[in-house]
Amino acid sequence: MSWRIQASRDNSTLSSSKYSAAVITRQQLEQQQPDSVADALKYQPNIDIGGGPRGSNQKPVIRGLEGTRVLQLVDGARQNFVAGHRGTYQLDPELLKQIDVIKGPAGSLWGSGAIGGVVAQTTQDGRDLLNGGQNVGGYIRQGHGTAADQNRTSAAIYGAGEQFDLLLNGYYRDQNDVRLGDDRSLAYSAECGQGGLIKLGWQPDDTQRFSLSHRQSETIGSVPGNPETNVNTSSPLVDRESTDQSTVLDYQLNPASGLVDLDLDLTLYHNRSEVDEFRVAQNQRDHTDYRTLGLSLVNRSRLEWGKLTYGLDGYQDKSRGYRQGTNRPIPADGRSEVVGSFVQAELPLSGAWTLLPALRYDHFQTEAKNLAGSKRSESELSKSLALSWQATGWLKLIARYDEAFRAPTSEELYTTGTHFSLGPMGTNVFVPNPELRPEKAANKELIVRASFDGVLTGEDRLRLNASLFRNEVKDFIEQQIIMDFANRVFETRYDNVQDAELQGGELAIDYDWRDLELGLSYGRTLGRDKATGKALEGIPADKWVAHAGYWLLDSQFRLGARLTYAGSVQFEDIDYSNYTLLDVGASWYAQGALSGLELALTADNLTDRYYRRAFSELYEPGRNIKLSALYRF
Repeated sequence: MSWRIQASRDNSTLSSSKYSAAVITRQQLEQQQPDSVADALKYQPNIDIGGGPRGSNQKPVIRGLEGTRVLQLVDGARQNFVAGHRGTYQLDPELLKQIDVIKGPAGSLWGSGAIGGVVAQTTQDGRDLLNGGQNVGGYIRQGHGTAADQNRTSAAIYGAGEQFDLLLNGYYRDQNDVRLGDDRSLAYSAECGQGGLIKLGWQPDDTQRFSLSHRQSETIGSVPGNPETNVNTSSPLVDRESTDQSTVLDYQLNPASGLVDLDLDLTLYHNRSEVDEFRVAQNQRDHTDYRTLGLSLVNRSRLEWGKLTYGLDGYQDKSRGYRQGTNRPIPADGRSEVVGSFVQAELPLSGAWTLLPALRYDHFQTEAKNLAGSKRSESELSKSLALSWQATGWLKLIARYDEAFRAPTSEELYTTGTHFSLGPMGTNVFVPNPELRPEKAANKELIVRASFDGVLTGEDRLRLNASLFRNEVKDFIEQQIIMDFANRVFETRYDNVQDAELQGGELAIDYDWRDLELGLSYGRTLGRDKATGKALEGIPADKWVAHAGYWLLDSQFRLGARLTYAGSVQFEDIDYSNYTLLDVGASWYAQGALSGLELALTADNLTDRYYRRAFSELYEPGRNIKLSALYRF
């Protein structure tokens, strides 16, 4: 496969990457019609959907870790927004060209946040969408989903000349409450959203390229204060408007020089996420403002003795907000600054062996303007070592050791104010903890890849990917609620509460013969507290996925089906039942007089199963038939 893994930073492809990785292409996105990035990844082994069934709150869970423990990237720009029970990022899949994932710690490449993995999202540009010989083009798409009576409209105009290319892309969607498998509706799950992307490219010569892009999205809806639950006294109804915008300037240089033989990539970016809320019953208005200013510089050099990937990153996060009314949490007026540098070498030891050492140094400091003297700084060193052995022409073995860390957020360090009221007993208050230690991960992994041509016929191919891993995470940061009635101590604070061990594995087998595609995958993660031996909360169920696809009419028509089985999970006194889901789909790419027309039909949860994912309070959508019609011109 030739799809490049953007998250690897070394321009490796999916087949040549030395990490456990996955790629979702634009064609797969159009066939699946996902509602979120997490939804697009749900078929991958050891990747699940967290955050509940409300699309704007969903997030990927990779090998049992989620949220701020999984680094999100869009066009190389970090997406660091975090604020309580609000969605962590707002990118709609309509704007994407590709999603790629590194599973497991990648701190030696990316620094803070990548202890569970990296999800890199790449947006489309005008050059990608033009057909051969075309200088100007566009498309319009209309989609509908039955589970929430969702309507989605999108359109784009794009063009390219000798030096310049341009893309204008926009979308609008709205939906009612989501229907569940028991024919009831999930209250307060209706929402509407809109957004767009403008991207301008300039290539003055064959060795240089500039790209400037700006994207913006807005989501409006009424949700519980915690969208992973139903409305209740501790999660009141909130009218929420979220706005997310990002500007990215990218410069690529690829001269015919030994030191920069592959390419140099410089990225400057600015993100701003704002959330305006109105607590309906309490008649209170809240505002959250989070900004990130960052820089990334990567150079890839091919030398006589091997290959080097090296660079530096720097970014500043600013968070502030206000809460109307008394006895409310007070968001941190905080600032975090991180500067890091890294180097990764690829050293051929012989014709079959390759060694890949990597090292990264990060220095970070944080401060809170609302707390006098609350300022700290710290440094971290993240190491990585991989050994790859091409045992035969069809078998490759990779052994890895990777470290990563996650610096505490301003919210975890500096939040103050009231968490919740106890009536005549008083209030539970947030206590800041400026001494929080960073979370640290150390992962050991064995990866096996095999590829066989001509297994049953002269035109078929069988591919196998498998891995075993053990990820040890120290100083897990969790919110602790203290309810000491005897001493009348009622506090909430973030603490380093446990050392965790996450271990498991995944297996994927894919078979292709002419127009037939078959596959089977399995993923399992187990988690335990190393001090007590007890199982960790939040670890997804074991998951099997079988898929089949067949192309008809000279690749004009495709039929596909996926069968997902998730095992049962028991945690303390709660049982989460197993479930089986059947998703089917069909796509048609017209030719001849109707060339440019594309139709896609998918039916998720075809059997209308009433189910919920492990550790989720809410049940998932029932049968959802989605139809999309696209016309390119």
